[in-house]
Amino acid sequence: MVQALKKILIANRGEIACRIHRTATRLGIPSATVHSVVDREALHVRQIGESIEVGGAEAADSYLNIDAIIAAAKRVAATAVHPGIGFLSENADFAAAVEAAGLTFIGPRAETMRRFADKWDAKREAIAAGIPVIGGSTGIFGNPSDVEKAVRDSRLPVLLKAAAGGGGRGVRVVSSLVGLRETIESAMREAHSSFGRPDMLIEQFVDKPRHIEIQVAGDGEGQVIHLYERECSLQRRFQKVVEEAPSSALHPALRQRLLEAAIRLAQRVSYRSLGTMEFLVSDDEFFFLECNPRLQVEHTVTEEITGLDLVEVQLSIAANGKLPVQQHDVRAVGHSIQARIYAEDPQAGFLPSTGRIDAIALPQAAVRIDIGVDAGSTVTPYYDAMIAKVIVRASTRDDALQQLKAAVDATLVSGVQTNLGFLSRLLSNPTVISNGVDNRFIDRELQFLVSEAEPPSEVVAIAAKVWLELNYPRIEGDLWSGHAAWRLRDDNDHPAKQASFFLLSSGRRYGIRIGLEDGGITMLAVDEQVHSFAFREVARGRCVAAFPDRTITTSYLAQDQQIWISCPLGRFSFSAAPFLTDAGGGEQVSGKLSAPMIGKIIKVNVAVGDFVKEHDTLIVQESMKMELSINAPYDGQVMSVDCALGDLVERNSVVVTLEQNQGGVSR
Repeated sequence: MVQALKKILIANRGEIACRIHRTATRLGIPSATVHSVVDREALHVRQIGESIEVGGAEAADSYLNIDAIIAAAKRVAATAVHPGIGFLSENADFAAAVEAAGLTFIGPRAETMRRFADKWDAKREAIAAGIPVIGGSTGIFGNPSDVEKAVRDSRLPVLLKAAAGGGGRGVRVVSSLVGLRETIESAMREAHSSFGRPDMLIEQFVDKPRHIEIQVAGDGEGQVIHLYERECSLQRRFQKVVEEAPSSALHPALRQRLLEAAIRLAQRVSYRSLGTMEFLVSDDEFFFLECNPRLQVEHTVTEEITGLDLVEVQLSIAANGKLPVQQHDVRAVGHSIQARIYAEDPQAGFLPSTGRIDAIALPQAAVRIDIGVDAGSTVTPYYDAMIAKVIVRASTRDDALQQLKAAVDATLVSGVQTNLGFLSRLLSNPTVISNGVDNRFIDRELQFLVSEAEPPSEVVAIAAKVWLELNYPRIEGDLWSGHAAWRLRDDNDHPAKQASFFLLSSGRRYGIRIGLEDGGITMLAVDEQVHSFAFREVARGRCVAAFPDRTITTSYLAQDQQIWISCPLGRFSFSAAPFLTDAGGGEQVSGKLSAPMIGKIIKVNVAVGDFVKEHDTLIVQESMKMELSINAPYDGQVMSVDCALGDLVERNSVVVTLEQNQGGVSR
């Protein structure tokens, strides 16, 4: 029962704001939200229906603006505030300000958040509760020189960690003293940008552990229950990518020890609301990592195996001060896995990909999609790049993996780059299937997980047919009047330069020659290889191509000259260059270095006339709270600097012009 919550303000954006709104609506609780100036047309604003603009594009001016958000809550006559995930969700000052304004904060008490928000204080709480912790520095450091001294006094490797926040932000592994100062300063800038403070904690680096977390819920009076564990070992640079529940790697005795440790720590502080106790597990040992006093991105997999709505649990505790379920009511049934979909380019070092989302195709199977965008939404450089989560539940882990792989392969997004291909390869990796992973597995195997194979000739033919169907649905008339068709014959005297059009994929150009259709059979040549196949569209965005030796069912998405293909042979993207026109453009002018994406210039290391060495960092750009370095591709002299500190530059904007030294080699 949640009658005490007459109306809630959801102080967040994206998929989590939409997710919280769904539960509130189901429970009959009105809700409103907030938005920044660049989110006026965002999906969460449109879905929730009532939203207050709280500031500018930068998170510090809007979603982190405590005064503006409390004013918004009062303006919409809310009686409670849900902080969501990220932004102010772990900010004790925000929780205190909400309560001071006479509103209910849907989360832990401010005093509890203060005890856990600082990772060093959290470690001290764990030590007091008799829980093992990772060795490292005593206290935290807010000055780069102090961090450097502490690292030099430590046994390498060590882990630099932002003392506040999580999500892999402000975390660096230090295995060598080479470049130490720059590593420290980069981590501290990222921590400050993400959490408002640059403070660092230093820990000994634990090699190849698993990342296991325990979901707890407390009533604030000392009663705490667990909702079982989640395995979050599949991470890239300490940012979770795929999560599952329960963990198939824990034996019953180890699981029980972890559950008991999490409850003991939560009881020590009379924990209220939902919280997650995170641990590193190595063989039969475990070490407390941190407490996240909020809803987690991966709360979904716990919901799937327990049947509980965790947002409803939060609302119930906030309204009534009581747990809505007891420990004996909680059962874990089946297995659930979640994959996070990001607007990022794995081929470019996972740089965030900004721009307008032109179209989205979602799986037709019965899977759960928590999504924060739709066609027409804009991915900006100001916030996290996650756009959706795909969640499945099955009776076994093997079945869940297969279902998730199929769901990922059936998801297509146009307009921005995504990590969908990377996820597909990850989910089919033998080590992932056998559950032999640890929290650095992705980092070690990254080269293989991001490499894109060239599309098989049959897939190129299918992409060509899709493009023709969408652009020239009737293969006659205008198409043939200016572009001579050919009939299949045995010789090979049709070189690629005579192609009707070209498709580009993975850096290669494919010449497509169009054959006349005969009895429903499509005839196409990809370069020198001729294909004849029956093509049938079975649903919007889904087709079947029957070749003489095999049949391929394909999901596709097409926008303008772009085609995205997903089929059992892989995921591929194509660009069409129609009708005897070579595809040019997009090449950088020699010597002109461009910004890899839209973002703010936060460091300018060079001036006109400077001589630089290959790999020197010239410019540092920030986008989506990530730092992107623009480095010298060769030895040379700076001829111009076309940006200044604080500038917001567009993708592909020239930032530096560099003249190569005589005898140097451009790479």
